[in-house]
Amino acid sequence: MYRRINPTSRQELPLRMLFQPAGEGLFYRACEADTFRGLVAAMLDEPDYETSDAETRLVSRLRLADDIALIAEVEGRKVTVRDNDQPETINVASDELFIRSLDRMGFVSLDSGSRQER
Repeated sequence: MYRRINPTSRQELPLRMLFQPAGEGLFYRACEADTFRGLVAAMLDEPDYETSDAETRLVSRLRLADDIALIAEVEGRKVTVRDNDQPETINVASDELFIRSLDRMGFVSLDSGSRQER
C-alpha cells in the first residue's frame, strides 16, 4: 500500500521517499508506503504492481530502470542495469535493492529512517 504525500502530510506508513528529481536536490513527488514494493508501485503509479507475480514485477522494474538509465545518459551519466550492486548500477534484483540503488545514485531520496538496512 502507498499514498502520495506533501511536506505537511502526517506520516502514516513506515517508508517515505522523494522521487522524480528536478535537479539541485529538489524532487517533484513524494510518497510513503508500507513496503519497498509499495514504493516501486508509487513510482510506477501502478497499484496493481503490488499484487503482480514476480515476473511481471521484474519486467516493470527493468522497464523503469531502462528509462532512468536513458535519462541519466541525457544528463551525461553512464548508468548500467544489473541484478547486483555495483557503482553507478541500478539493481533490479528485488524491490528493496532497486529502491536502495536509486537512492545511492540520487534518483530517489529515502528518508533517514528508510535508509537503515532492514
